[in-house]
Amino acid sequence: MKTRSTWLSIAAVVATVAVMSGCARINEGVPPPSAQETGAFSNFWANRLYDFMDLMRLEWGAPRDFKAFGATAKATCLAQAGFVFFEGTKVGLERRAVGIIRQKKIEGGISPVYFTTVREGGEFGNEFMRTTTDWAKARDRRIIRNGFFWSDGTERPFSFGFELELFCFGGPDVHFYLCELADFLAGWVGLDPRGDDVSRVVHAQLDNQFFEKSEKKE
Repeated sequence: MKTRSTWLSIAAVVATVAVMSGCARINEGVPPPSAQETGAFSNFWANRLYDFMDLMRLEWGAPRDFKAFGATAKATCLAQAGFVFFEGTKVGLERRAVGIIRQKKIEGGISPVYFTTVREGGEFGNEFMRTTTDWAKARDRRIIRNGFFWSDGTERPFSFGFELELFCFGGPDVHFYLCELADFLAGWVGLDPRGDDVSRVVHAQLDNQFFEKSEKKE
């Protein structure tokens, strides 16, 4: 009972932060305020906060009709094992995307043979859960991706974490993305290797033209 109360408290805090940080019902037709509407100083600190949020996934699952069971654990793609089936909603954050998602997922295996297949959509959340913004279009930023063999669906081979789902109770889904630490540290000296700084979308687009489109021409 104490453990459950702790996780419910964490979920409540995450939901409160989401609302205070400007979360709203997802509306793909209404663009968020552009980065140019804020100053360079506030942009810098906002980007550092978002890079910090990118380090982790902190979610709690609420299954639909008892459709959840299993457990997985991961210590990089070289050491991951388990099986999870989940159908329902999750609340929390997956990197800088904060809110509620509908999710249907089957994940499991033992390294190096590991797979995930997942379908999800945003129900409520901040702008980073949307797919129509310039920021989302500059790079492929889907929250969860399908994958096979080494992949747990996140394309983050050096992450650590676990997920536990227990029928009607649901459970925690907690991961830490080690590679995002490099992006977080680089941001303090003006670099953006992930191309995810909100105020530098134009730079991400230029990177795409230089590294991707030029290769196709050659």
